[in-house]
Amino acid sequence: MSLIPEYREDVPRVERFNFLARFSHWGHTVTFLLCLFTGLVLFLDGVDWLAAIFGGYRGAGLVHRIAAVGMTIILVIGAIFGYKGIIAWIKDILRFGKNDIIFIMKFPFEFMGFNVKMPPQTRFNGGEKGNSLLTPTCVILLVLSGYIMWFPAVFPAWLVRIAYPTHDIAMVLATFMVCMHGYLGSFHPGSGESFWGMWKGTVREDWAKHHHAIWYEETYGDKAKAE
Repeated sequence: MSLIPEYREDVPRVERFNFLARFSHWGHTVTFLLCLFTGLVLFLDGVDWLAAIFGGYRGAGLVHRIAAVGMTIILVIGAIFGYKGIIAWIKDILRFGKNDIIFIMKFPFEFMGFNVKMPPQTRFNGGEKGNSLLTPTCVILLVLSGYIMWFPAVFPAWLVRIAYPTHDIAMVLATFMVCMHGYLGSFHPGSGESFWGMWKGTVREDWAKHHHAIWYEETYGDKAKAE
């Protein structure tokens, strides 16, 4: 039995993410995972079995750099063509208030299976806003430090020295956040519908009303229709 709920077309659905947002999300997911697994080959000792998947340590290094360039290209595409969406995303993150704090305080109880009533949320709940701040910051640090390490002759020696621990710390934090985001966004009971929002672009209308009541009302509710 799949932990992700079945995609149902027989119920009202609303758009949550457009094509560009989904392209950026999955593009970053693929390139990040490639960078992660090839990076582990370079970061850890005794992982010959993992290196063999990429054709050895040299092959892993090559795939690591290609994936890093791919991640950079996707970042640029998203910034150029999706700047309006990025601005809206940042505005929503900055709408961090009382309801978000209450959500974060109550979520551990919901995570453990307790039935708790959550306050209404905007497009992204309090936890997603935290993830939206930390994960992209880590990715940007990974990209910048990675290029500094790749072309050390171009940068000052002190900056190159800082780049190595920065890259390692950002990798550990980003990996933790990605694993948590993957579970909560796809497999955690009650949240799985969000997977379809990022896979096909739409979510059930009743799910949107329950999990993101403020966003739903502002986007699809009576107030939005009146405007």
